Amino acid sequence: MSPIDILDLLDRLSGCRLLVMGDLILDHYVHGSSERISPEAPVPVVVFQSEEWAPGGAANVARNICAVGGKVWCAGVTGRDSESEMLLSQMRRIGADCQGVLRLESRRTTTKTRIVSHGQQMLRLDREDKNPIPPQAEEQLAKSCLDRLAQCQAVAISDYGKGALTPRVLRTIIEASRKMGIPLFVDPKGRDYSRYRGAWCLTPNTREACEATGRSEPDEQGIHAAAQALLEITDCRNLVITRGPEGLSLFGRGREPLRLHATAREVFDVTGAGDTFISFMAMGVAAGADAADAARLANAAAGVVVGKIGAATVSRQELRAAIMPGSTGRKLRSASDLQELGEQLRAAGKRIVFTNGCFDFIHAGHVVFLRDARALGDVLVLATNTDDAITRLKGAPRPIIKQTEREKILAAMESVDYIVPFADDTPREIIRALKPDILVKGNNYAPDQVEGHEIVREYGGRVVLLELFENLSTRNLISGASKAD
Repeated sequence: MSPIDILDLLDRLSGCRLLVMGDLILDHYVHGSSERISPEAPVPVVVFQSEEWAPGGAANVARNICAVGGKVWCAGVTGRDSESEMLLSQMRRIGADCQGVLRLESRRTTTKTRIVSHGQQMLRLDREDKNPIPPQAEEQLAKSCLDRLAQCQAVAISDYGKGALTPRVLRTIIEASRKMGIPLFVDPKGRDYSRYRGAWCLTPNTREACEATGRSEPDEQGIHAAAQALLEITDCRNLVITRGPEGLSLFGRGREPLRLHATAREVFDVTGAGDTFISFMAMGVAAGADAADAARLANAAAGVVVGKIGAATVSRQELRAAIMPGSTGRKLRSASDLQELGEQLRAAGKRIVFTNGCFDFIHAGHVVFLRDARALGDVLVLATNTDDAITRLKGAPRPIIKQTEREKILAAMESVDYIVPFADDTPREIIRALKPDILVKGNNYAPDQVEGHEIVREYGGRVVLLELFENLSTRNLISGASKAD
């Protein structure tokens, strides 16, 4: 599968409908500085600076899916406490449907507090109730999943061993998914893999696979032996053993194993890498890919997330940059990166020029315009509308050139330093985050008609209107071509 094919698969993820069930966890990060050892005990003293909360466990699987436009119906169990309120609020905010989440008075919401200093995790404190959920809750959880199952294209089960996924719940969902032909993925826990029998795909890591089969040596021979044993135990169609810095191996009955190497350039934190992997593996299959191609996509996504601190997500733009070699990967940025990018460029003394547009059906006028815009400063940041935004703004059949191809063409231009796809109708939020020194548009606009002009002027930037090359426009070119036909 070529990088372009993987990008095409990535573009098909938006709108995929998945049932995500399992152990819902609230991740709590406490950040501080540590410069000395406590006189009371040989432990570091961490001076508090900030804290944040984020969805973890099965909730992080849902978060990864929502981050690239997938639709999630989430099922699991929490307590009826403040941690549950915070977790469910965050999940609803990212677009996850939480109607399948049971809140039990008798239970506490699993919360993991990590103390982080200078980018290093120093301590983790877990607050949890690992007892199996009671029979009535089992029945409710299973029924709510069965009621929604037919509307989903895949199921992702995230088992952290916190008691929500009892044998009864697992058996009910796995059997129903198999009968309905819906692929079901499990990120497993523990040593008894017979509880996952009938799953479409399992995704243990090397240590988990070896422990479940009694293998102590995770070498190539041991991994293959463990895989064959797990295929027999679980009767699953596909088995992916993730191997950290060594990538992954995909096994299946009656076919040769597939070996994929890791794509991470630098590993900062493996927290949540398994969540990201199963998210993209399940979405890939839901979007029509086979197990091998979905594993390639998931491998690339996991390679991005381990380069971040904490349980993080991967944006479409970050994944495109990781998949596509050359200038496209170097220049592509997501809207969420722009505040940091602007700060870095200003710290380096760079004058930032910004412009935006559809840049559909790229022509000579665009090339001249971007060259002249770049000449006004040191760095040109170009925001281009996504395909959906262009169709909404210009009408079908626009865009003529699809987003992936537009990005490749624009990245090949020497005058363009960074490309930012955006889905909004206007670039105002991008301008607020980036804070460019110069906002550029063509002289077919008046200064006060340029979106974001007041934002730029408020902090002392300026608006520049450039003369258009021979008054070329995409609309006129398309209209002329239609008349010639």
